[in-house]
Amino acid sequence: MNKTVLIVDDDPIVRLVIQKMIHNLDSSVNCLQCDNGEVGLSALETLRNATDDIVVLLDINMPVLNGWGFLDSLPKINLDSFNRFQLYIVTSSTDESDKFKSQSYPVVKKLYHKPLSKLNVIEILNSDEFS
Repeated sequence: MNKTVLIVDDDPIVRLVIQKMIHNLDSSVNCLQCDNGEVGLSALETLRNATDDIVVLLDINMPVLNGWGFLDSLPKINLDSFNRFQLYIVTSSTDESDKFKSQSYPVVKKLYHKPLSKLNVIEILNSDEFS
């Protein structure tokens, strides 16, 4: 099964580092970089009905549409149209309220703090817990 990872983060360095880490572990993974939540939602729309496993790595603090706005907009997309879907928050925020808020979204599998480690990426890529 092919995987597509959407890296939704406003920091181009973070996106590049995550993509390189993913490709070093599995070069077959298709990575799409999105610089804000609005671009991420558009990219997700284009992947609807794809046979790939979809994994979203979502930053919280971004311009245009932040991570919370992205999560609030997900019901409009109909996640049932995806074969398999996972979403992880990847944030530099150390605010405990962000952790608690992320737990209020059933679609969020886990919250990771930046920078992602190689072990974090391995865990994400090897997870079989899909919606």
